[in-house]
Amino acid sequence: MKGLFEIMTNKEWMINPEFVHGIRKALEQNLNTHAAFEKPQKTCGFVTAIDENGCVYYPEEYQISEDGNQVRSQWALKDENAQNFPFVSVLTVDGPITRNGGGCSYGSVDHRNMMINAANNPLCRGHIFIIDTPGGTAWAKNDYEQAINYARSLGQPVLCFIDGDCYSAGMYIASLCDERYYMHPKDGVGCIGVMGAFYTEADGSTNKFTNETYHEIYDPESYDKNREFRDIANDGNTEKFVAELAELGVEFRRDVKKACPKAKKEHLHGKIFTAEEAKGILVDGQSTFLDCIHRCFDLYNGTAKPIKREITTDDQGTDTEGTEKEPKNASTSATVASSAQEPTTAPSSKKDNNNNFNQTHIDMKNYPLISAACGIKEGEIEVNAEGTFMNAPLLDSLETKLNTNEQAVADAKQKATTAEQKLADLQAKFDALQKEHDAAKTLSDETAATLAKKNEELTTLTAKKDEEIAALTTKKDEEIAALTTDKAKVEEELKGAKESLATAEQTIADKDAQIAALTEEAGKEPAAGTAPGNNGEGAQVTEPHTAYPTWNPSDPVGSKKAIEKYKRDNGLL
Repeated sequence: MKGLFEIMTNKEWMINPEFVHGIRKALEQNLNTHAAFEKPQKTCGFVTAIDENGCVYYPEEYQISEDGNQVRSQWALKDENAQNFPFVSVLTVDGPITRNGGGCSYGSVDHRNMMINAANNPLCRGHIFIIDTPGGTAWAKNDYEQAINYARSLGQPVLCFIDGDCYSAGMYIASLCDERYYMHPKDGVGCIGVMGAFYTEADGSTNKFTNETYHEIYDPESYDKNREFRDIANDGNTEKFVAELAELGVEFRRDVKKACPKAKKEHLHGKIFTAEEAKGILVDGQSTFLDCIHRCFDLYNGTAKPIKREITTDDQGTDTEGTEKEPKNASTSATVASSAQEPTTAPSSKKDNNNNFNQTHIDMKNYPLISAACGIKEGEIEVNAEGTFMNAPLLDSLETKLNTNEQAVADAKQKATTAEQKLADLQAKFDALQKEHDAAKTLSDETAATLAKKNEELTTLTAKKDEEIAALTTKKDEEIAALTTDKAKVEEELKGAKESLATAEQTIADKDAQIAALTEEAGKEPAAGTAPGNNGEGAQVTEPHTAYPTWNPSDPVGSKKAIEKYKRDNGLL
């Protein structure tokens, strides 16, 4: 369970990202009862161990003889009599690398203790790591480094045998070993770098599986507690965490470069290679597991020499990553062995006027930097007629110091580059904000001008509207006055028409009364007289009256004229 918790909670990883995303999803589903883990049997593909009871098992750790025929489990080291043959200790690093391991694998703490325990056995002749891993936690490196350095201090070589993938933290472990070999040309190596991978929730967020609300509440004085996590979860601010990763990355590249001096810039920044592509750079060559066993014994016995790590320089020095450049000519190259070498000569810096050497030793007080680099004192460098000599330990010390300084310069350049990039990013953000500000100001100015124009147009329209309303009001008043005058005139005409009508009606009434009177009274005999001039034509018949005109209120003038005409035509006037 401890290893499981480590995978879920650790934030700094040296690992292939494909594994990170896969294991995160698997763990998430498992914890929410969507999937179940199976506990596989620990296996090793190279040897089969048979215990005293005849039971066959496949250990991840064991001791093996030079011929490969004798195998013991790590548990045999607890009994002085059980381990009775010279051996190479074998540890298998497969799957994700964690410090605490789990039910299915060992962690770096387990391997550290196993390796130190094996190194303390007088029959131990060396160590081999069988590696097939995507990488793992950044902190496991410290455990492996401690154990490897301890074994190396006892004169025991440490080899790496890659069978599958050796990525990121696995490559870090490999770089700590003295030599590195691979099983198949298509085995994967590289992916050198550091990444952050962890899950966090923002304060107040809701879990999609449990519907629980997540809260973080802190003591007011604990304002820096979990600051980097809170910055990422709540504000998306990764600056501090990225700085931590950058620091680990500098250390990672420095250590790999130290172990693999031929590594170029392209090898140190996360790219993945096949073992064949990285041969002679990140790995030393192809081998079998049994050949690695033989190699360990030979190195321990002194029948084989360690691999020389060539460091080449030219007039231009190294590039910004601390990687060496190809030499311009053979005279500019130097070879430094990883073990003791024959004394190497160097020209003396002290000559007399005749260019002859005249000292028996060099006063190193005059060379404080060299003294500090080599760890030497006055009188430890001999001078004779042939020149000044430095022994192998002094050369190794000087080379280590120079390499450290070189890497420090490279790291400083890298940090400077990172700082410059951050500055460039900040400048870009500033420029973008300035552009947005200028655009906003321009828009504001344009908006103000548009508003002023609209206000001016509104003022003009308002004045025009007021003028039109005043004109319409005046016109309306005039029309009303004219209509009022016409109304009065019509009313006057109507009054006259009514009077005329009354008169006409009275006249009619008088006529009707006369007719009625004439009808009721007997007629007198007409007096004889002269015959009418139109005798024989009959009496003159008056034409009957036409209909009396009706009054039309909408046309009083026309109605009055029609009535007057009627009266004239009918002799009523």
